[in-house]
Amino acid sequence: GLTSAYGVLQRIQGVEVNRSYVDLSLNTDMPGRVYSVFDNPNAFAEVLVLLIPIAVALILGVRSRWWKLVGLGAALLGCMAILMTYSRASWIGLAAAALVFVFLWKRKLLPALIVLGLACIPFLPSTILTRILTIFNPNDSSTSSRLPLYEAAVKGVMTSPVTGAGLGADAVRQFIKEYGLYHGEAPFTHSHNIYLQLWLEHGLLGVAAFVAGCWNALKQGAKTALLPDCPAQIRMITLGAAAGLAGSLVCGLADYLFTYPRVMLIFWFSVSILLAGVRLSKRAA
Repeated sequence: GLTSAYGVLQRIQGVEVNRSYVDLSLNTDMPGRVYSVFDNPNAFAEVLVLLIPIAVALILGVRSRWWKLVGLGAALLGCMAILMTYSRASWIGLAAAALVFVFLWKRKLLPALIVLGLACIPFLPSTILTRILTIFNPNDSSTSSRLPLYEAAVKGVMTSPVTGAGLGADAVRQFIKEYGLYHGEAPFTHSHNIYLQLWLEHGLLGVAAFVAGCWNALKQGAKTALLPDCPAQIRMITLGAAAGLAGSLVCGLADYLFTYPRVMLIFWFSVSILLAGVRLSKRAA
C-alpha cells in the first residue's frame, strides 16, 4: 500500500520520461513511468501483480471493517499505480490473476468480469489505450528489441539443453557472447522470459523443478479455495496468493521476474503465503 501510494505521488510530482523504457515515436504523449521504491517500472508492476490479489482477498476474507478498509485502500492504490507503470506484460498478468481469482472464488461471475473489463477499456486514458495497442505493433522498438533476445535464448537452450550456461545472469551473458548467439542492437542483459532464463541458468532439471513446483503450489491452492468447509479467511488469502502467482507466471512470459532480488523475495513470499494457507486448511479440516 505504501509503495503504491508513493508511486501515485510520483505521478503527481512528475516523472522524467526515460527513452530506454518506451518508444516515444509511438507513445508521443505518454508521461514518465512510475517505479516507486524500485529501480524499474516493470519490477514495480511485477510486485503489484503478486500483491493486489492478496489485498482483494483481504477485503473479502476478513470480518474487521478496519482491515477491509486497509485491503480496499491497498487494492485501489495498487491498481492506480500499476496503470501508471505502463507495464504491458504486468497488465496482462493482472488480468490473468483476476480471471483466476474469480474462477476460484465464484466462477459464475466470470462472464460478468470479462464483460465489465471490456466495457471499461473505452474509458481508459488515451495514453494507456495507445500503450495497450503497441502490444500488437511490430514497429514498437521495445517489443521488437525482445525478438533477438528470445532468439538468442532459444539458441542458447538448444546449445546446452541439459546443463545450461551456469548460475547467474553474468554466466548467461558470457555464454551468449562466446557462442555468438545474440545479434540485437541493445546489450543482452537477460532473455526477458523467466522460463528461458531459468533454463539457461539452471539447465533442464532446474526449469522443470521451477515449473513443477509452481504448478503443484497452484494446484494445492486451487483445491484449498474450492473446499466447502475451509474457513473464509484461510480460503480467501490462499486464493489471492494463488491468483497472484498465476498472474506473475503469465507476466514471466515477457519478462524475467528475478532480475531484481526484491521482486524475487516477494515472489517467494507470495508462494509461502499460498503454501501456509494450504497447510492451515488441512489443520482446520
